[in-house]
Amino acid sequence: MTTILVTEPVHDDGLNLLENNGFTLVRKWALSAEELAEHFQDIKGIFVRTGTLTAEFMAQMPNLKIVAKHGVGCDTIDVAYARAHNITVAITSDGNAPSVAEHTLMFMLNCAKTPVHMDNIVRTDYRQRTSIKAFDLGARTVFILGYGRIGVRVAALCKAFGMRVLIADEKFSQSTREQDGFPIIHDLNEGLAQADFLTVHVPLTDKTHHIIDKKRLLKMPKGAYVINCARGGIIDEEAVRFLTKSGHLAGAGFDVYSVEPIVKTNPLLEAEHCWLSPHTAAFTAESLKRMSVQSAQNIIDQFNGGVPTRNIYALEVYSPDHT
Repeated sequence: MTTILVTEPVHDDGLNLLENNGFTLVRKWALSAEELAEHFQDIKGIFVRTGTLTAEFMAQMPNLKIVAKHGVGCDTIDVAYARAHNITVAITSDGNAPSVAEHTLMFMLNCAKTPVHMDNIVRTDYRQRTSIKAFDLGARTVFILGYGRIGVRVAALCKAFGMRVLIADEKFSQSTREQDGFPIIHDLNEGLAQADFLTVHVPLTDKTHHIIDKKRLLKMPKGAYVINCARGGIIDEEAVRFLTKSGHLAGAGFDVYSVEPIVKTNPLLEAEHCWLSPHTAAFTAESLKRMSVQSAQNIIDQFNGGVPTRNIYALEVYSPDHT
């Protein structure tokens, strides 16, 4: 009997899949610390959604073989410890891609059409409708930083709206000029200089922390917008606050934050024309089901020959002690 620790509630389909395959589930939220400790010796896998997994916590489970992440971002998991102890860190490589891509477009459409402002005019003073300032996405250029499963879907959606699409990803060699018909930008500043919209879809690592800072945001044309549905910490939040207030940036959309839950001192709460969501881009009914089932399947695969390579987290680790 293989015991799996489930740290938070997830879609039942994933849990049922595990139980139907003979796994014993320990639901962390239903136990006291003392009761949980009684299972540590038996636990061979952890099914984690948004919780933090430290080295100290995992070290209490000497037979741990896999951490199955319900999602793709692993910045809350001590991946370095897991790798050092031959613990597989598995992700749901494409489970949330459609939902996050649509959420990204939601933010972009919100910037272009200002639906909240329109709704307010209808409810308060209909005569003010001539004050609405909107534009077509099809007349704008989007720069997509990160061309993985989510970035690919964002590019396709933007193309459908008639946008000019530029892409960048470190996986492309310098000699590669285009992918899927989209120009590849190898110089980040060059891409930013052409972008009416910047949307980031890269993981948070030591290399990508604040990769978009004030200096780089100033490379964008005045009146541009920035979107972050990837991870907090990739874009400098204070820079966004400053540049939206100064008017250099026309607005922003953020689903993720440097500290979550968001704290009252987060600069984005004071940014102008900045639309926020509580890290819920992947919280659609379809996405939650896909991620739960794929996480469960990764656990099953671990004990039946191994997790497919595409679902093993293979990126650099993130050290959260940046200042």
